[in-house]
Amino acid sequence: MIEINLINILGLSVIANLIAHWFTPVQTIKNKISKLTSFFPWFGNALSCSKCLGLWIALLAFHSLPAAALTSFLGYIINHFIDRIEEWYK
Repeated sequence: MIEINLINILGLSVIANLIAHWFTPVQTIKNKISKLTSFFPWFGNALSCSKCLGLWIALLAFHSLPAAALTSFLGYIINHFIDRIEEWYK
């Protein structure tokens, strides 16, 4: 179990965003896992959603629902900012 503090919550939010969308080496592994678990379609969706992934990673790391909810919310905010920056550069 990891100590619950803002740095750890923010770090897990960033890691969830990297896994869900932007870190290219993980995307090929994630796609293969999604194809292998086609009988559980929600599993592939959870790997592609930064909010879902942040919630599950934080629940495993912190064993605290409020900390997991905050991690999920921060993951959503980070994802929203990145989407707005990408739209601005288009």
